Amino acid sequence: MPLTFIEIEKQKNWRIGILFIVLLLLYFCITLSLIQGFYLVFFHSVFILGGINWTYLLIIMAFSLTFATIHFLFSAFGAVKSVMHHLGATFPDAEDNIHKRLINIMDEIHVVTGNKKKIKCMVVPSLSMNALAVADLNGDAAVMITEGLLSRLSRTQLEAVMAHEAYHILSGDCLETTVAASFFGMYASMLEKIKDFGEENGRGFHPAFLLFWILLKLSQILNMFISREREYRADAASVRMTRNPLSMAEALHLISRNWTGIGFIGNGLEMLCIVSPQATSLNESEGWWADLMSTHPPIRKRMKILLSMASTNIAELDAKLNREAATANMKRSAEPVYYALDPKQQWQGPFSIADLSSLPWLSPLTWVKSVDEQTIDRAWRNPLIDPIFTARLSQKENEITDIVCPHCNQALITIPYEKTRAYQCRFCSGILVENDKIPRIIARREVPCTDRLKSLAKAVLTDNQRRITINKLRSADTKTKSSLPCPKCRRVMFRTFYSLAYLIEIDRCGLCCLTWFDTDELEILQCLIENKIIPNIGILPV
Repeated sequence: MPLTFIEIEKQKNWRIGILFIVLLLLYFCITLSLIQGFYLVFFHSVFILGGINWTYLLIIMAFSLTFATIHFLFSAFGAVKSVMHHLGATFPDAEDNIHKRLINIMDEIHVVTGNKKKIKCMVVPSLSMNALAVADLNGDAAVMITEGLLSRLSRTQLEAVMAHEAYHILSGDCLETTVAASFFGMYASMLEKIKDFGEENGRGFHPAFLLFWILLKLSQILNMFISREREYRADAASVRMTRNPLSMAEALHLISRNWTGIGFIGNGLEMLCIVSPQATSLNESEGWWADLMSTHPPIRKRMKILLSMASTNIAELDAKLNREAATANMKRSAEPVYYALDPKQQWQGPFSIADLSSLPWLSPLTWVKSVDEQTIDRAWRNPLIDPIFTARLSQKENEITDIVCPHCNQALITIPYEKTRAYQCRFCSGILVENDKIPRIIARREVPCTDRLKSLAKAVLTDNQRRITINKLRSADTKTKSSLPCPKCRRVMFRTFYSLAYLIEIDRCGLCCLTWFDTDELEILQCLIENKIIPNIGILPV
């Protein structure tokens, strides 16, 4: 990220003082109007007729000052947390690669600005494309990026957006907009959700509708104190930091072509956003009235200024973005697509490789088939799918060996079993044990023998006793070649019983002196010996 030094501009707090005075005057006017209305209804007169009653005015002013101060302190000192809870924003997930990119960019911005102010970065769980900067009188500050914006922008475009929002915080203008939004806009946005809920459920008029309208109008009065010019300054600061006006223009263009959050980000919070969620003609207009009532300048004008710095124009930008979108669509269409057999033996899909990696039930032994070829095979045999399991294993385990599972073809991990060393497959739960360690394991009783294992042991023993009886009568050998390769030397192992006394099938490699136990086989062997379980079976006739 080619960041350069930016001179941090600090604005004085006189604007916040003006906002407080406006809030005080609003309380004074509302209180005075209510009292005047009360006198007109009940006494048919106006209490200030016949001369100004300074005592009443002082009482009203004291009342207004008290409530304005409470309102100011309650709203302005916890604004960051209020916006965060209102939008459901959370800190980025350090294990998510897209979120990690956001964290890295925020760290780079801290470096380039000399760590003058600690800025948190947060992610809003919304598919809309927008970004917000908030700061409050507690000294907290945060840049909030929607999930949709975070996922669809390139790194350079995201850098430009983050630099833009960081400038709002560092320059001080974010503080006054957050304070202005916290006075009425925050409450208007909350009531807007109640209003929408009432409309969706057909409940008709609700008192919150009227209160929402009043608060929204009061919030719009405060919009007059929020200059449109601050967005131009933030765009210019982003270019100074990133040296990339084209990326900032591209980001604005992509945001303007997608859902900007209308219905999710309330009307009262629009002054905090990089682009207003409300697509109104006023926001795209110019002139004294638009400058007075709108908090954001026209997007196309912002883009035009940025593109002139990059010696290009909007038509060329449109063509470039359309080519990139077409290329991305071609790449997505060229990706292989698969169906997978779920644990309930139902085919699910179609899935891309990215989709498959997010399936919790996908294992190396899952049957998969390609949409194009219609060939069915185990997931681990597909060279495009197999890396999914390697990545899962490396994220969760530390003791990974170079020995591979004979079923899943994935690396085994070292585990302590009955206080000795064994190797296990995390996918199929099979266990590999060195032959000289098997007597130690059997002699120890730390692994409990559950009722399930006892029942399973009896059923397996009975079935194997019947099979060995039939083989003896037919003069067949109980030792056969296994289809499984040795996890260490990869030669074919022999499938046999542990002993004629304990008829549990195992796979052995005589060369490596290793024994492979499939799922539950080692536990069943321990259970047989510990509980002296014997089969209850007679000799079957030939």
